[in-house]
Amino acid sequence: MDIPLKKYTGIVLQVILMYGFYWIGNLVQAVLHLPLTGSIVGMLLLFIAIQLGWIRISWGEEGSSWLQSNLQLLFIPPTVGIINHFDFFRANTVLLVLGLVVSTLVTCLLSAKISEWLMAWRSTHQGKKEAISCSHSSSESE
Repeated sequence: MDIPLKKYTGIVLQVILMYGFYWIGNLVQAVLHLPLTGSIVGMLLLFIAIQLGWIRISWGEEGSSWLQSNLQLLFIPPTVGIINHFDFFRANTVLLVLGLVVSTLVTCLLSAKISEWLMAWRSTHQGKKEAISCSHSSSESE
């Protein structure tokens, strides 16, 4: 049996990198007493590091794909928790359903608006980027 050790080592290192940003986010949140959870702060820090070019997206592709393909395993503990506290959920069913519906609608609307804004921003700035690269390349040839 041939185990692709290099591939699995890369996946483990990429997951450790993502977990490191999670841990740093928790630390920053605790020190600064931010109103966001540490995982969100960690994701924002990872996003900033990618945007600044400190980290390449390719450094986390295999690890994130592996996490997504095994995502169902991460939902087992919450499911067991729901079963253990079923009385609470039965007593607050209306509030929970209302909260789920409202949060889902807000998430969908925000996602749509942000996607719309990003597409508009990209289309206006893509033309500028091409104009800059064309003018830059033409000035080099002179």
